[in-house]
Amino acid sequence: MWVLSMFFIFVVGTAGSGKSLLTASLEKWLVESDLSVAVVNLDPGVESPPYSADVDIREYVNYGEVMENFGLGPNGALVASLDMGVSSVDDLREEIVETESNYVLVDCPGQMELFAYRNSGPLMVSGLRGDDPSLSLYLLDSNIARTASGYLSSMLLGLSINIRFGLPQLSILSKSDILMEDEIEEIVQWGSELHLLEEALEQSSEGLVREYAKAILDMLGSIGTMSDTIPVSAKDMTGFDILYGEMQRIFLGGDNLYE
Repeated sequence: MWVLSMFFIFVVGTAGSGKSLLTASLEKWLVESDLSVAVVNLDPGVESPPYSADVDIREYVNYGEVMENFGLGPNGALVASLDMGVSSVDDLREEIVETESNYVLVDCPGQMELFAYRNSGPLMVSGLRGDDPSLSLYLLDSNIARTASGYLSSMLLGLSINIRFGLPQLSILSKSDILMEDEIEEIVQWGSELHLLEEALEQSSEGLVREYAKAILDMLGSIGTMSDTIPVSAKDMTGFDILYGEMQRIFLGGDNLYE
């Protein structure tokens, strides 16, 4: 087996959106497809992730000690731990390269805002990936995205993350197993046909909220940032074939890894 390149996949999303479980399920799916995978945990505060990390930031930063030694709360300790972790990014990168894996799944911290909006987040992402092809999977929590206003606000947050990391990004509707088929279909249509999202917002909002939503949709439409949303269930292991196809499209223009 000859590895042409390492492909980095950064899994991002709000707390509780299912990042760690999706990372574990995607690893399983890729391995069953005869691809080698390295899993990286970037959350210093996680206790028991649902996967065995090949590379783990907790080996470089002790979240509990940071909290105790500096008298910090959970969020402050996470910020400090991530800032400290940046100094070890070269070592983390070296560990990843040594795995010689086809795909590198990077499970980003649960408190996405603390990771993405400080300099340590983008520095960590750029340091880990080096010059290797990379993308991010942005998870939209089905509990939030099932409403038109929730979907729009989630997509705006995703756009912000896209700007911060500067990577090609796929929008993933996580936990799709909790939705009915017609709900999934509607959400997918919102991503590809803005006028349907606008109609849904007009029916469910009023006053300033409606005006704000219309202005935001006009802006998104003019810059062409809306993209298809891929329904995935990490619990039922569904949607990964479509997700893999989209990843291949970005990484290799649709080609396979091997000749």
